[in-house]
Amino acid sequence: MEREWLRGRWQALVTSVGGSEDPRLAWLSLGAFFFLGATIGAVSLVLPHPEAFDDSALWSNVSLAYAGCAACLIGAYRGLPGWVVQLALLGGTVVITRAVYLSMEPDSFYVFFYVWVGLFAFFFFGRSWGVAHLAAVGAAYAWLVVQLDAASPAALWLTLIATLAGAGFVIAELVERVRSYAAHTATIAAERAELLAKLEEVARTDDLTGLPNRRAWNVELENEIGRAQRDEAQLCVGMIDLDGFKEYNDDHGHQAGDRLLKQIAATWRSRLRLTDVLARYGGEEFALALPACELEDALELVERLRAATPGGQTCSVGLAVWDREEGPNELVGRADTALYAAKAAGRDRVIVD
Repeated sequence: MEREWLRGRWQALVTSVGGSEDPRLAWLSLGAFFFLGATIGAVSLVLPHPEAFDDSALWSNVSLAYAGCAACLIGAYRGLPGWVVQLALLGGTVVITRAVYLSMEPDSFYVFFYVWVGLFAFFFFGRSWGVAHLAAVGAAYAWLVVQLDAASPAALWLTLIATLAGAGFVIAELVERVRSYAAHTATIAAERAELLAKLEEVARTDDLTGLPNRRAWNVELENEIGRAQRDEAQLCVGMIDLDGFKEYNDDHGHQAGDRLLKQIAATWRSRLRLTDVLARYGGEEFALALPACELEDALELVERLRAATPGGQTCSVGLAVWDREEGPNELVGRADTALYAAKAAGRDRVIVD
């Protein structure tokens, strides 16, 4: 148990150290800072500068900064985690400290590079790790003002650290607010998308039977025709009408009629293939699409549905096979014509157009 607890704490620590939600962006940003710092350092050595500068050592520092830039690009390319960025940022603090030390001026312009460290840490890693990096900068600069015998060491140190702390906490607060707003916006967008999906589902579903309604049927049939055309497959369409359903309602009441429709829909759907489409076309009429199904197989399947019709009810079916040229309306029209022919012939039968 203790080992599991320690492992959990270690994982939490590693996650915390990683800090940044986008390590690649952190790597690229830090690489840009290294590049800018190196370039500014090189320019400062080319332009007139104090004689106290150790030029050869500062040029080596410029090389270190460019090497840091290259290392950051490698980190971004390889997707190294955020905690490695923290180590690279500490390396940047060391490079800056070395530059200030080699300039022999505790208040040289190289000191301003510490501001980059603070802003970067607070932006990418938040307050806690921003304070940690601020402490590292504070320790490094305290060592510098002592080693370089600054005229007003306490004032210099306090000015730098106070500036870093103030700017850092403002940056951290802004980042937190932006992330909170983004998360809230994303949540609203997700809820809205879910609601729209539910509304779309409701708009395509028959309330009583749970089957696709006529609107959904029109879409599904068009899709099935397109699929049959691409796959060069057979497609059969049936129109099914319950025989004497009006009389059933008159004898048993509309609630009983509704219960029967639900029972019939559930029974038929359970006997169909997953690829088949059964929809409530309207009233007591249903539409059936049988993709990749030959006429003989379609007739057998429809007869199974008729035999399984509950409540002692019978149904008439008009069946049509897609001719590979007609559109959805023409195909349904032929099936509907066959259905009326079945009813005219005495009902309780299947007619193929």
